[in-house]
Parts: sequence; structure tokens; C-alpha cells
Amino acid sequence: MQQSLIQALGIIDCTILKRESNRQFQLLHCNEQWFYALAPEAIGHETFEFAGNSPFLEDFFIDAEDFWQIGNDGQIQSGIWTEQSKDRLLRLEAIAAVAKGESYLIINNLEVEYERQQNTLQVARELLISNDKMLAQHEYIHERLDQVLRQNQTLQSLHEPIKRVIENAEFGVIITDASITPINQNPNAYLLLETTDNEFEETPFEIMIKLFKHQCAEYERVFDTASRWHGELFWHKPPYSSKWLKLALYPVKDANEKVCNWIFIFSDVSRIKYLMQRNEKLSLYDNVTSLPNRQFFWQKLEKQIEQEKPFFVVYLDVKQFKQINELHGHQAGDQILVELANRIQQCLSESDLCARIGGNEFGMIISGTNDQTICSDLVQRLIESAELPLYTDSKQKVQVSLSLGAAHFPSDASDSEELMKFADLAMFSAKKGSKSKLRFYSKALKEESMRRLELENALRKAIDENQFELFLQPIMNLATGVITKAEALIRWRMPDGSYTSPDQFIPLAEQTGLIIPIGKWVLSRAVEMVKVVLQHQPDLKVSVNISPRQIADRQLFEFVSKVIDHSGIPAQNIELELTEGVLIDSYDRVKKLLEQVRDIGISTSIDDFGTGYSSLSYLQKLPIDNLKIDRSFVYDLEQNENDKAIVLAVIAMARSLKLGVIAEGVENQYQADFLLDNKCDIAQGYLFSKPLPFEQFCDLLIAQKHAKKT
Repeated sequence: MQQSLIQALGIIDCTILKRESNRQFQLLHCNEQWFYALAPEAIGHETFEFAGNSPFLEDFFIDAEDFWQIGNDGQIQSGIWTEQSKDRLLRLEAIAAVAKGESYLIINNLEVEYERQQNTLQVARELLISNDKMLAQHEYIHERLDQVLRQNQTLQSLHEPIKRVIENAEFGVIITDASITPINQNPNAYLLLETTDNEFEETPFEIMIKLFKHQCAEYERVFDTASRWHGELFWHKPPYSSKWLKLALYPVKDANEKVCNWIFIFSDVSRIKYLMQRNEKLSLYDNVTSLPNRQFFWQKLEKQIEQEKPFFVVYLDVKQFKQINELHGHQAGDQILVELANRIQQCLSESDLCARIGGNEFGMIISGTNDQTICSDLVQRLIESAELPLYTDSKQKVQVSLSLGAAHFPSDASDSEELMKFADLAMFSAKKGSKSKLRFYSKALKEESMRRLELENALRKAIDENQFELFLQPIMNLATGVITKAEALIRWRMPDGSYTSPDQFIPLAEQTGLIIPIGKWVLSRAVEMVKVVLQHQPDLKVSVNISPRQIADRQLFEFVSKVIDHSGIPAQNIELELTEGVLIDSYDRVKKLLEQVRDIGISTSIDDFGTGYSSLSYLQKLPIDNLKIDRSFVYDLEQNENDKAIVLAVIAMARSLKLGVIAEGVENQYQADFLLDNKCDIAQGYLFSKPLPFEQFCDLLIAQKHAKKT
């Protein structure tokens, strides 16, 4: 890369490397003064391999390799870390980038910029930015620990780079077991909280859990629902010592989505707070959206209560915002938040208030009303405005949906902590489903939340005690009457012998992540069944449903491949079914998965086709084998001309794309005849058979086999 171009871009104090292969890099440009101190193995070489001297850089390579392998244009950042060379302290940031199919590593030295701004007002703003970097660093350490702890490793067996990072981190790290009993507290946790391991002093864990419980309305919900949380806590140690602490709290879950550890990561942000207090706008307003911040919101809420006039407090969460950041980058995510904040404010009156109280969370005070309808109408206008397309600076289209919870003063609660706790509970309830939704707090909602928690606990027990059964529903060739496939459908067998249908527990499993271990069990059991079924009908396929949450699991293909290899069955006898909505929400990830399974011989179907909004271009680009017509279009074929038109259009589309087509929900002979007459010759439904226990399905295959012979 030309030196003049580097200077023109203003990135003179950086090193730019082109990735040649795994860990092999070509040096395009470097500042020799500091880069050779970081990587002496590069001296005298145009192409070299990193020797692993920097724990932070080595850890960043784990994510960077995944990113480079995917190969989509864009970049990910490490966050700032400090590196001590022989004669200087370096403040570095690494960026993994992909551009036009080429992979790059850029390492920026931020030392000069950092020093230059120390004595100006810009310091405050830069510290606010570094505050975001701190959160990113917290998240980074969490992800590394999460990966290690998920593998059932002990803290003693942590990889050496991760162990060194934790022990020498500039922030406190506390790791507990599932019952929230501390098992590791790093040296800086003691240093930040000015305590020791003397048995007569409070431990860092005891201090942090007490602060969290007393200062956060979300305390119970976070631990009850195994949610992550980040925010600020104020700590005071009499007589003179006090600090503002930035806390990030994360659950770590095992393969069965059961919490096995909690991670507390916290930093001293007192200096940021001090500098912010010198500027009221920085002290009370969010630096990204310019809305009032969490501190302002709580002050306003207390004053509103003192007036003793009725109002609603509304807690708003932007759904799947983490995915927006991952897909488009944090800068684009900030742009989305700014535009969203503007739209929210346009829906409010002058007497109302909106504040940004968390990363993707907003709080609103709707003044002077007892009427839920007024609040509901306002929120509906807000939802309609928020759901209009948003665009990043690079003209990428983004659409968001919202979860909103509302609580009323004084009907629901008469103090700020209870109000926010109830609004948070209502918002959490509104998260069910993908569409925007508002829920009002009520006693019934609290009871519903308790029932949901009981069901979740029962579901975890069902996984542990193997209470599930897999039924098979025959899929028929309408022309021959022969079973050609079967769909695997899970049932939950209760202790009394009754069965709970998937509609009652799969949505909860999807929300809680329990669908991951359940999905693995379904696939493993389906493969076991195929081994038996092949003895009766060698060409029969069994299809297995894959949920959106499973698609997001990076290890899904590895697991599928491993299970099939271990069983010894032909991959051609397994089919995966994905819902149409997944194509839109996770296109890149789905495309990669479908290509991987196609390579080993597994076929795929798009389930519930016609209920989503997938475009023809998606279907043309993806390696799909079949479309399944949703049962809602088959049900009223005899009476509804619109349903007939849709079914005929799907059949024609499938034929033009050279795809198979399967009809679901066939319950009468008219439906079967209509489908066969219009060249859809594969179908399933109660006309042929309901889902059957495995033994009964095998009996059906045997009977079909004997019927052929006679």
C-alpha cells in the first residue's frame, strides 16, 4: 500500500497486514517503532506468522478467523487494550476486515491521540467513547469465558492466554456457580473495591451483589430469567471512599441451556462521571441520542411521583438489536438509535419524557392520564413510526420491532422502584413473538410470569429426565398411496401419561434457548429411528424441523454432521425443514448452512411456505429441494378461491424453480384430488395418518410392505 495513501487516509500510526492463510500475514505497512516491539518475529520478513506474544491479540484471532471464514465485506473490532513493550506503554486496537474477497488485519496505535486530548474538554467525550469500548471489552471477555465454561472446563483448566487476561485485567472479574456462590475473584476486583481476602472484610462479590440488589429494579428478573444486564452502580465506603462502577453481568449456560455460571465484569468509571458532572449536558444526557439518560430519567420519575398526579411509565426494548450491531456494525447501530429516538420524541407531547436508559432500552413517562386507551393509542402511533424502514449511512435498509411494558402510578405502584420493576416485567412479557407489542402490568401478568417460570423449570426437568417422545407423521405419494417420507414431531410425555403438544412448549423453548438441547435430542433420536426404518424401506426420508434459534447456533452443522457420521446412516435419508421467516431474518447464515448440508447429501424443505415474505430471488439463490404449502391454504380449498389461487401459484413457482412441492394439512379427499390434479403429488395430513408413536409407524410400514407383495 502506498505511503502517500496511508498519510492521506490519516492512519499513519497503524499497521496493515493482508491475511494469506491461517495465521500467515503479509506486511503491507507498519510503524516500525512499536509494531516490531509487538511482533519481533516480523522483522526482516514480508510474510510471517504471529508467535503468540500478545494474549489479547491471540484471543481476538478466535473471532477474527470466524469472521474471515464467512467472507462478507465488513469489519469487527477488538476494543482497546494496553500492551507493555520494553520501553513504552502501547494503547492498541485491532480490526479484522474483509474487502472484495480479501482479508486484512489492521492494528491501530491510539497512544498519540490519547495523550493529545488529555487536558481538553474533548477528554470527556473521548472517555464517553472509551466507556463504550469498555463495554465492548467486557463483552469480549464474557464471550471468551462463555466459550470455555460451556465446554465444562474448570477454572483451573482455562487456556493460558485467557487466564493471563483475567488475572491482569484492568477491571474486576467475578465468576460464580449456578447458585450465585463465588468461585473466582480476580486481583483487580479486590483492588477496585479496596478490600482484601481477610475473612473479616466483605469480599468483592458480597459488595457487588448487595449494590445490584439495592440499586436495580431488574434484580429479580435478571436472575429469575437468566438474562444479561449492564449498567452503573454507586459504591461508597465510609468515611471518604466512593466510586461509580460500570457492571456487566452475564449468565453462562451449558449445552442444555442450564445456567452453570454467572460472570460479573466491572470497571471504575468515576473519572468519567467527574468529567461529566462538569458539563451538565454530558452529565444528564446520552451522548449518542442526545436524549436524557438513565440518571435524568430516575430523577424525573421521583419528581413526577412527588406531584401525586397519575401517569404511565413505559419501558421500551428494541428487539434483536444485538443482531443489527453484528450485521451492520456498531456505528450503524448508533445511527439507528438516533433516528429511532427522533421518531419516539415526535410521538410524545411536551409534558411527556423519553430517555435512553440502557444500550437498546428507553424509558418514557406519559403524563396526566389514568386511561390505558390513551397510553395504548400513543404507543401504537410510536410503533407504526418505529417500524417504518430505517437506513444506515451506507443506504442499508433496517427494520426494527419493539417490546413495550407499561405500569401506572398510582394504581400499580406508588414508588419509582416498584413502577420500573413492574414495567420491566410487562416489557419482558411483550417480548414473546417477533412483532411489536405493548403489555400493561397487572396481577394476572405477574401470575402468568410465575406460571411461565414454572413451565420453564418443568421443561428443564423434562430435558434432564428424558420425558420427550418423537412421533412420525407419514408423508404420502398421492398417486401411488405409498409412504415416501415422514416428519419427526416432538411430544412431551407428562408424568400422568398425557401428552403436551409442541404449540404449548416450543415457543417457550425458543425464547429461553432450551430449543438448542431439545433440537439436538430430536435430531439424534430421528437418526436412531432412520437406522430401524431403513430395514423396512431403504429409500424413506425423515424430516426434522430446525428452529430460528438453532440456525443462530454456530455449532449446528458440526453437530448434524457428527451425528450422521456416528450413526452410519446415509445422509440422503435425512431432510431438514426451515420456516420461511428464517430465510429473511438470517439469510447469510441460512445460505451457508444449506450449502454445507447439501454438500454431505442432506436435502432441505421450506416449511409453512406462503405465510412469510420471502422473495423469488431468495429461493433462486438458496440450495433448497422442496416447498411445503402451509396447512392454512389447504384447509379451505373447497370453498375459498383465494386459497386455490395461492396453492396453484406455489405449485407453479416450485415447478419453475425445479423444486419439489409438499402439501400440509390434507384432511379430506377433495383436497387430495385437487392437489393431485394440479401436479402436487406429495402430501401429509390426517386424511392419511395422524403423527404416530415410532412402533405404530413401523407397523404401518410393515403393513404397506405386505400389501405390495399381495
